[in-house]
Formats: sequence, C-alpha cells, structure tokens
Amino acid sequence: MTPVAWPIRPEPRPGEPLRSYAVRLADANGLPRGMAIDRHRRDIDVPADELDNVAALAGLDATVTSRLTMDRYPPTVRGRGKTHRGGWRLHFSVEWVCPGCTALTGRRELLWQTALSPVCSDCHLLLVPAGSLAESVTVPSPRLVDLVGALTSLAEASVVHQSARLRLGSFRRVCAVVAQTIDDRWPERPSGLPALDVAAARRWGVFPSPDPGTVAVILSAAAPALDSGYHRDRLLREGAQRRRRGHTLTVPPQHVPNAGRYLPKRPPSPQKTGPILAGFNREDARRLQWLITQLGHQVRRHGIHPDHVPALLPTPGEDGLPEPAFWRTRWHCAIALHMLLTHVHDGPTSSARACHAFGTTDEDTSPLLDGIRLGRGVHDLDAARLTDAVDVLVDAGLVSYQRRRDTLRPITRLPRLPLAADRLPEIDGHPGHDLALAWVWTRFTHGPAFTGPRPFIADRYVRAFDSAIDPETRLVLAETGQQLIADADAIAIPTTQATWAAITRRYG
Repeated sequence: MTPVAWPIRPEPRPGEPLRSYAVRLADANGLPRGMAIDRHRRDIDVPADELDNVAALAGLDATVTSRLTMDRYPPTVRGRGKTHRGGWRLHFSVEWVCPGCTALTGRRELLWQTALSPVCSDCHLLLVPAGSLAESVTVPSPRLVDLVGALTSLAEASVVHQSARLRLGSFRRVCAVVAQTIDDRWPERPSGLPALDVAAARRWGVFPSPDPGTVAVILSAAAPALDSGYHRDRLLREGAQRRRRGHTLTVPPQHVPNAGRYLPKRPPSPQKTGPILAGFNREDARRLQWLITQLGHQVRRHGIHPDHVPALLPTPGEDGLPEPAFWRTRWHCAIALHMLLTHVHDGPTSSARACHAFGTTDEDTSPLLDGIRLGRGVHDLDAARLTDAVDVLVDAGLVSYQRRRDTLRPITRLPRLPLAADRLPEIDGHPGHDLALAWVWTRFTHGPAFTGPRPFIADRYVRAFDSAIDPETRLVLAETGQQLIADADAIAIPTTQATWAAITRRYG
C-alpha cells in the first residue's frame, strides 16, 4: 500500500543527503524519524522500497529522491563493492559536519561523506569529525575553497562524463601517494592550511584519511597534479625517491598510476616477496600465480591466444553489448585477460598494448588492472570472472576477434541492403545506415561502438537502434556482417590489385 503524503513537505536543499532530508521531513510533521527512514540507514545502497516510501511521504518525484543518494555516482566517487572501497567515500564510521551550521540547523551535504569536500560550501569553514564540535573553528584559505569547489564539480560531472571519472581516479591515486610520504618538508604546499596529522595521513588506503584537516592538506599538496601531467609525474617520482630513502610506502596498488606496467617474466613467489601492499594479501598473490598457470594449460590444450579476446568479455547467452551497469567491469576484465594471455605467450605485456588491440588508448585503471600490472595479486571474484570468460570463449570455438576488428574497422559503409530506408530508423540525429554499421560492429566484435568505424556513436544509441528494428531487419544485418567476415576470409590468399579495387568500391 502506497503511504499517504504528509501535510508539511519541505523542499530538499541543494546537495542534501537522503537521511538528512528524511529527518527534516519527520521533524516538520512532528513525527518520529523512524517513520520516514531507518535510523541506521546510510545514503548509499538504499533499498528501492525505502526510497519510494520517502518519495511518497514527501510528494517528490522518484528521480528527485534518487539524487539525494550516492548511488548515482560512479564507483570512482562512491567506491566499489558492498564496502565501497577504493573511491573517495569515507569509511562508514567516519562522519564530517560543519562547526558553523550543522549544530544550528542540522545541515549536511551528501559529498561531506567523501574526501572531495572537507570544506562547507555555505559557511566556508573546515569540517570537523561529528564528535568534535567543541574544537576551534578553522577558516580555510580561498585557494582551498576553490579547489574543493572544482572537485565537487568534477564529482557531479563524473555522473555522465568519463573524462571527469578518469581525472578523479588519477587524482585520488596521487593523493594516496602523497598521504604516505607527506611531512613538514615535502611536498611544498601553500600557507593557511590546518595542522597535518601524520598518523591520519598514513591511514589513507582503501578509504581516505578520516581527519578532514589532514585531507585538506593532502588535497592542497596534490592540487598541481589535478590538471598537469608533469606535476603528477614529479610528485610520484619524488614520492618514490623518498620511499627508497627509508619511508615505508603502503599505498594500495590500485592507487599507483602507470606503475609497473609490465608483468615480471614469472610471478613473484609469495614466500620471497616483501610486505604485500594494502588491498592485496598473500592469498591474492598466490591466486594470480595459479591463474597464470591455468591459462598456460588452456593455451597448450586449446591454443587460446590474445587475438581471441573481445573488448567486452561476453557471458553465456549474451548477444552484443552488456548492460551499462556491467560495461566497465567487462572492459577491465578483457584488458586483464589480454595482458595475462600475452604474458603466457611470452609477449610484451602491458595494458596499453591490450587497449591498442581493442582500438583505443590506455586510459583506464582499476584494482584488477593495477594488481596485474604490479604483479601483486588478483581478487577471488575477478579470478572467477576471468576463468569463466575463458570457458565461454573456448566453448564458442575461439573466434579471432582481432581479425574481426581488423576486418570491420576499415569499412565505412555497408553494402546495399534489401531493406527499405524506413526499416533503418534514425536515432537522435544519427542516420540509420551509420547505426546499422555500429550494430554490426558491436554484435560481431563484442566491443563498444567507440572502438569501431563510427566512434562518435554512443552505445546507448546502438541499444536504442536494436530495440527499434524488427526481427527481419536484425536478420538481414546479421547476415550482412557474416558475409563481410566471410569475404575477408575468402580473400586471405594473395589477391590481385583489381580484386582489391572491387572490394574497395563495394565497401568504401
């Protein structure tokens, strides 16, 4: 039964979290707060029934209510898994409040639950832990206020823009390195910052440091790396030098960008390695060694090769692109499998080489990729995904997706189709023939549209095109794609210049 809307329904404040709004809603109506939302509910992974309940009580649209949670942010901001590790989100036991307005009005902001916002955007005061309201108030410098404003803007942009996600992910890894090596002498930072708590800085690992003042210092010290690749490389290089001079750097491998791109020729033995980096244990290192051994068996038994790896690893019964929620995971797994198979074949192993084979540049990172790049280990869930993907590829007959990509990428237009023009619908201004070409690419290469001959067509348009065409059109396009690949296989033998000219005239 849908609950009846309460008589007093305040409007959500900009950036207000769901729990804070639900408390205000209950207080305004003089009702217990537990009637609006669970007292122990956090503003992430909120069940749909509780979200609908708050929306109904407040008379809000479901979209407006969902904006009060962190679920809409990408894993770069909110973290990964059930514990939300590896992002900018603070640990669940850490709560930051404003010493100026929280005590008076109960005001809170959603991004105060992340290390991106250690400053109140309204009072321009440094946040404090929830139990420290009696401490002195710190007024941050205008430069820090501007930096926090830029980071919160990037967080909002990361909801829809991949470039913002990449910048935030890269900046977090730099902050992790700075947190493990920062002291009173390095790196240089502007004046007017709060005191640095070295112990709190060293706690930056799978979660950011719990102290807002220390986070503000780390963000300010790493700020030049937010826009400059030169400063980022310099900070990482100087941090590594300080580590060699005696500083103990316990940075998780997922936080060290572009480090250890090449796997060792043989995985390091867990008994001979030094301390395992935070985020990976000795069992993860043994699992990586076991995974490489199993892939070696598959190479000898079935002849699997990196060319057999699609850009998005498929699952049994899947046709075409996976759902957007699983896209990034499949992409990283494909890169990881390509790297490991290249390693087994004694080839030059790097994520850049894998991404180049898929048709793009090396821009991504994740705990899975960094654990393989550094040879530090692989988590159990990722290892299961990779072994299952190998079984799917073997059962499908080991299709050479690299040959399919090389065959279809130069084709800029499809041959004449036995279809009327209106059978290929136009989606958001993109012509039907271009969408049909992108559809063929995604179905036969199992790769995203931006790696194909029409990189400016987003995958969502290809999905919309797939939903709009009828079964007969889908069959014609599938037969056309099969014929394109068959023609390429037929001319794999030496051909004359006239033959290539005819192929060029037909396929552009």
